[in-house]
Amino acid sequence: MDFDKAVAELDLLVQTLEREGDERALELLQLVDAIHRPALDLIARGELEHPIAQALLAMYDLAPLDERVRVEEALDEVRPYIHSHGGEVELLAVEDGVVHVRLDGSCVGCAGSAMTLRRGIEETLRASYPGFRELVAREAEQAPQLLQIQSLKRPLFVDAGLPPDELRAVQVEGVGVLLANVGGEVYAFRNECPLDALPLEGGRLAESVLVCPWHNCAYDARTGKRVDDPGKPGLAAIPVAMLDGSVQVAVNVA
Repeated sequence: MDFDKAVAELDLLVQTLEREGDERALELLQLVDAIHRPALDLIARGELEHPIAQALLAMYDLAPLDERVRVEEALDEVRPYIHSHGGEVELLAVEDGVVHVRLDGSCVGCAGSAMTLRRGIEETLRASYPGFRELVAREAEQAPQLLQIQSLKRPLFVDAGLPPDELRAVQVEGVGVLLANVGGEVYAFRNECPLDALPLEGGRLAESVLVCPWHNCAYDARTGKRVDDPGKPGLAAIPVAMLDGSVQVAVNVA
């Protein structure tokens, strides 16, 4: 809608409300004026960094987001995936496109889990943060007693090789695992559809999308997120790692 038409329609709406004795018309105009007048005055004077001016610009998606805010929003997208691995990520700093984070939780001391989380974080940052150049991740420091407890829960890596661009269902330590090779990168999930726990073997892999053979629901084969209905539960991710040229999965921390 162009500017003149919008002004005319707003004026007509206010007149209609006034004729009907609706006091909300005057209140509406007063609120619009209270929000816009001080902000526009600051913008006209070139004080674009003032919080009030920034607030108005943000209302219309005209204010560039702070780099740290962009990165935090990207991390919020991937945090459910991180939590599914029993991990946590804390943003430490953003410097010229280099994102510094601290990994915590079950990923500490576990090479496979940390690698899986790092890969998921990098993919999300590339997609959501245009200035992204590099991820620098370090593990949180922990007390020796806690490290001893976690060492008892270290994953048992089991060889589970997979040719490129294929799905394969395997049993690892009594756990059903579905492997997906997406563009040469291997991802692993519990082999069950979240809708009713039916196995996913027999499904198809269309580029980066995994399609359930029972319900045709679609999941991102890299993160496990539901792509055809984002509000529905996704696949339970399992840590994977490449060791000596073979794919390894860690089922006992998933």
